[in-house]
Amino acid sequence: MVAKAELTKTIEARKLNKRTMRPVSNDSFPIPYGAILDRMNEDRDQVQFFYLGEPYEAKADTIHHAIKHLE
Repeated sequence: MVAKAELTKTIEARKLNKRTMRPVSNDSFPIPYGAILDRMNEDRDQVQFFYLGEPYEAKADTIHHAIKHLE
């Protein structure tokens, strides 16, 4: 688990329900270059993270190629 990371390129991620941590819909939302991802947690082929206080998830291989670790 990484505390914080910065995106080095824009990615697509699915928004999650705050209580259940399940996807709200199948639609993907862009997370912009330079965004700070917080509370990252990897589970199988998905990474759950918080961006601007909202939970999201994206494919692990997408995240690993697009982040720079902070701290």
